[in-house]
Amino acid sequence: MTGPVVVAGFATIDYVARVEGDFTGRGTLLMRQGADDAWPRAGGAALYASAALAKADVAAAPLTWVGDDCDGEAYLAACRAAGVSLDGVAVQSGASSTRCLLIYNADGTYGCLLRPGPAELTEAQVRLAHAATWLVIAAGPAGLLRRLLHVLPPTARLAWIAKDDPACFPPDLVAQLTGRADVVFCNAGERAWLEAGRDGHAPHGQILFETRGADGVRIEAGGVVLDLPVEALEVDDATGAGDTFAGAALAALIVGGSPRTSAEAGIAAAGVLLSTRQ
Repeated sequence: MTGPVVVAGFATIDYVARVEGDFTGRGTLLMRQGADDAWPRAGGAALYASAALAKADVAAAPLTWVGDDCDGEAYLAACRAAGVSLDGVAVQSGASSTRCLLIYNADGTYGCLLRPGPAELTEAQVRLAHAATWLVIAAGPAGLLRRLLHVLPPTARLAWIAKDDPACFPPDLVAQLTGRADVVFCNAGERAWLEAGRDGHAPHGQILFETRGADGVRIEAGGVVLDLPVEALEVDDATGAGDTFAGAALAALIVGGSPRTSAEAGIAAAGVLLSTRQ
């Protein structure tokens, strides 16, 4: 591998709140103890997946956008701490970084309030994507993701961290990704949406990892379906677990791991992340 794995998607600064009961947007609820232990926290699939790749000694570069504010600096600091390259992080002068308020209810469901920040593809980012041996597409601005796919050389490998979000992945982009990706990551709730978006059969050799929460991970590769168990963990905040799984599993695949051992690496990495939030 001659270049880094480039992971394209939104950068966010996450403010996580866990409440007693069910937050409906009206009235006042108490936040549960420990709710302020991660304010602010850099997030987004580009960082979580890149950090997991870097932890497995695979060079990784988030391709994303921040403003030149304190949130943007927090994101850059998190990238440095994770050992990932800053070559793909565009800092826009005078802009506010994307901020995300995640409100977790007592039953584990959550709502998200998002204040979008800058997102404009730079020529340096285009060059980085063109030089990538692997490009990972995560949730981001649909038009910019299309452009990245357009500049991707035929010899480059493609992975997709799917998200059932029409703003990021409209039907035409879903069809492109399902038909081109070498590796696809999704969760059980997204699987029907993903399959409905296919334009024909999955390409030969495509590997699909479907995370199923406490029910484990399903792997589909070469016509073989394999289900792996996971250790159930009770956590208030599972943000980033799926992206961490994707990064660690992809890192294992890149260095020659089988789909099974790669999924096991992903499960272990996600477990480590979640164990810090119990």
